[in-house]
Amino acid sequence: MSREPGTIGLDARSREKLDELHVRGAVNLPFPDIAIESLKAAMPQKNARIVIYCNNNFENAPGPFPAKIARASLNLSTYIALYSCGYRNIYELAPLIDIRASKLEFERR
Repeated sequence: MSREPGTIGLDARSREKLDELHVRGAVNLPFPDIAIESLKAAMPQKNARIVIYCNNNFENAPGPFPAKIARASLNLSTYIALYSCGYRNIYELAPLIDIRASKLEFERR
């Protein structure tokens, strides 16, 4: 789903971690920066399919994706924030994708 046209990959990590490594084409909106105006700017269409990811979605890349325990993940809070602002087509990228074996394309800034 994350590779289908029209899907927005939402990287909820810091800009610093995004610059180290991120899914190609992802929109970066760190959780602390999620607000009405920043959401409008980053994802103006509320019906767009959004796939959220952060540190907990990847393994074997501890620099850009440091491991956290599941209940410390930002994805649930990010989901709630998006849903509260009217976004309804929201998903989370699968957990613990091995970055070395993933079919996703990654890039650095």
